[in-house]
Amino acid sequence: MPPDGWLNDPNGLCQFNGNYHVFIQYMPNTPGPDGRIVKSWGHYAGPDLMHLEFKGVPFWPGELDYNGCYSGSALVEDGKAYLYYTGNIKHPGDYDYITEGRESNTILIETDGEHFGDKQFLFGTKDYPAECTLHVRDPKVWKENDTYYMVQGARMKGGADGDYGSALFYKSHDKKNWELVKIQTTDEAFGYMWECPEYLEVDGHAIMSLCPQGLEHEPYRYQNIYQSGYAPEIGELEDEKQHIGDFVEWDMGFDFYAPQTFVDEQGRRIMFGWAGLPDKPYKNFYADSYWENCLTVPRVLTYRDGVVLQNPVEELNDLRYDEVRLASDEQVILPDGMGDFEINFKNSSAWRVSFAEGTYLSYADGVVSLELSDEEGGGRKIRRAKVAEVRNMRILVDTSILEIYLNDGEYVMTSRFYPSYKGDKHDLKVKFDCDGTEITGWKMHTMVTNINL
Repeated sequence: MPPDGWLNDPNGLCQFNGNYHVFIQYMPNTPGPDGRIVKSWGHYAGPDLMHLEFKGVPFWPGELDYNGCYSGSALVEDGKAYLYYTGNIKHPGDYDYITEGRESNTILIETDGEHFGDKQFLFGTKDYPAECTLHVRDPKVWKENDTYYMVQGARMKGGADGDYGSALFYKSHDKKNWELVKIQTTDEAFGYMWECPEYLEVDGHAIMSLCPQGLEHEPYRYQNIYQSGYAPEIGELEDEKQHIGDFVEWDMGFDFYAPQTFVDEQGRRIMFGWAGLPDKPYKNFYADSYWENCLTVPRVLTYRDGVVLQNPVEELNDLRYDEVRLASDEQVILPDGMGDFEINFKNSSAWRVSFAEGTYLSYADGVVSLELSDEEGGGRKIRRAKVAEVRNMRILVDTSILEIYLNDGEYVMTSRFYPSYKGDKHDLKVKFDCDGTEITGWKMHTMVTNINL
């Protein structure tokens, strides 16, 4: 959670020199050095994922990124991190900022984790393929063998048929001079823009993560304004026949976008997501206090039978205390609104879990539903996922957010919610109506010390 202001995409995720580093898209409430309140990066670091300390703003927008330091990534090598990101410039005037009036610069900053070097301009709008609009951003950089690779999201000019999303792949031998390898897209337009693309391997399987904008909504898929997911088994990196294929959503809840992954020193592929969305048609109640948004907990990715599983990092279990075992139709009170539950279902074809007075998670007729009242959802109504069978479930709840993991993390639902706490007490009531189940729960110590909701 940010100490104040606005948070969105996770950036520059890495571990080196004994510390984890989590950078965020961050717009604090206080002006930067030039007197403007503008989007930059915030920096968290710590020796483990449970103790990340806010280190402030490592760099502010300037000439190359006057209107914001946008999303990017980290490459770790030789004891330091190379931070690549998009510098956004919007020229004043009557522009659409799609085909005119915008610049997107790819910028590099080198850091030892405490000190940050000068901004290095690598390439910009005039260097992108001619078929691109001015929307090119979110560089993700990695190394394979002796070659460095970068992928960026793009919106391509589509003419009468409309714009279409793509990913631009580059390679380099020195981390600074880059050449275009290919433009990855689909035969038919899959949205008009791809944000935050990432090519990665999970347990030896190559997948591609992306956030397509402009998909048509369906009752059980693509329910948010913008989507986030992955294409499994995408194939070799430089294969021109590589294709997106099936698209699997990372998260079926209300609030998830712009995920990014990294591999830590234990060899785990870890993902953070933004527990929010751009341009969402519902609100967060704390925005009136000039504070908004958070990240998900860090999730470990594994691969099983063509599906990427997501589960909270094991370190999170250290926050558990006061174990309780429940039966169906029982209720538990969570001090400070924080808890962790594991449910194993036994021949249960329908069940329901309620949180506070107006948030419900239920299963019936092969559909999992997350439903919120107007009072607790801030405009969030219902999200549904088709699940043939629910074998097990884990639920994390923390004051104003739910993270729900079904079937060992095969399906995930994340949502902000806003219970009506009374006075200074943030105790939360959770009730289970799940016949034929084993329910184990724990109350949780807080991970957050600088936020007082």
